[in-house]
Amino acid sequence: MNVQDAYTRICFDIGTADDTSGRSVNPQVSNKIILIKLLDQLRDYSNITKGIQDVYSFSLDQQISFIAAPPLALRSRGYMFGYIISNGTIFPMDFRSPTDVFPNFRVNPVNGITNWLMPWQAGHTGYLSGFPNSSVSALTATLTSTINSSATTVPIDSTAGHIHNFGRITVDSEKILYEYKDDTNFYNCVRGVEQTTAASHTNVTTPSVTQNNIILFYSRLPEIFATESDGTISVSTLAHELEPCNEHMKGIIKATDWELLSKIDVDRASLYKTDFEDMYLRYEKDIRSGHARNKQNVNIRSPFPGHESGIPFGTNLVY
Repeated sequence: MNVQDAYTRICFDIGTADDTSGRSVNPQVSNKIILIKLLDQLRDYSNITKGIQDVYSFSLDQQISFIAAPPLALRSRGYMFGYIISNGTIFPMDFRSPTDVFPNFRVNPVNGITNWLMPWQAGHTGYLSGFPNSSVSALTATLTSTINSSATTVPIDSTAGHIHNFGRITVDSEKILYEYKDDTNFYNCVRGVEQTTAASHTNVTTPSVTQNNIILFYSRLPEIFATESDGTISVSTLAHELEPCNEHMKGIIKATDWELLSKIDVDRASLYKTDFEDMYLRYEKDIRSGHARNKQNVNIRSPFPGHESGIPFGTNLVY
C-alpha cells in the first residue's frame, strides 16, 4: 500500500474531501495533519512490533573505531543479525552492550576479522563500534567504464575478494546490491538501495568503488514523508510505498482515523476506537511467528566460561 492508498482511505473514513492539491480539504484536517498522524502511527507500529525490517551495509576499514549507525534504526532491540566479509568469506557477528565488550576484549582479531558490534548513542546520534578493531580494510576498485543511473551491470577492474552472490558495494555515495559476479563485473544490480539515490558515475581513473564488508539486518522507523511548503502532497510522496503489510495497514489507518476524528467529533470517532497498543502487540506476535524459523540458530549466545572472551564460534578463542 502506498501513501495515496492510505490517504484516500483515511479521507473517506473521516469525511474529508480527497484533494491532494490542498485547496478543498476540510481546514480542520489539512493534508499536513493527516500525514503527521499517519506517520505517528507508523512510528508506534515500528517501535512496538519491530516490524519494519531492512538491511544496512557499510565499509569497515583498518583501525576504524566506530561508524555512524543506520539513521532510522530503533534504539532498542533494533539489530537482529550481522556478518562481516573477509576475502570472499562470510563470518557471523554478535551484538553486545558496552558492559559486555570493554571488560572482555584483550586480544587482536584473528586474520583481521572483527567479531562483535556494539551499538551506542551520543545524544540523538547512533554509532556502531567493532571489537576487536579490524586489522584489514574494505576492498576498493575502479570503474572500467561509465555507468548511468539505470545500468544493472557494474564493471570494475577486479571483483576478487567479494562474495559471489548478493553482496553490496558503494559507488561514490550510492549503495548497490548485486545478484552475482564474475572476475570483472557485478550483474543484475539493484541501484540506490538503503535510502541512497541511483546516479550516473564517470570516475574511471581513481578507485570509486568500495566493498561494503559489513551487512546488518535490523529494525527501523518508517521513512519520513511530509507535505510541500504550500500544503500539497507531491507525486513522489503519494507513490511512496509504506513498509507494513496491507493487513497491518488496515489497523494503522483505523488508529489514524481515531486520532483525527477524536479531535473533531467524538461520536463519529467511537467507530474507530480500540486498544491500539494491544493491536500492535498482536501484530508483533504475527511478525515473530512469521520470522521464528528464520531466527533460529542466529549467533547470539553467552561466552563459554573460562576459555572464551565472548567471540562467537571460537573465531577468537582465548586459551
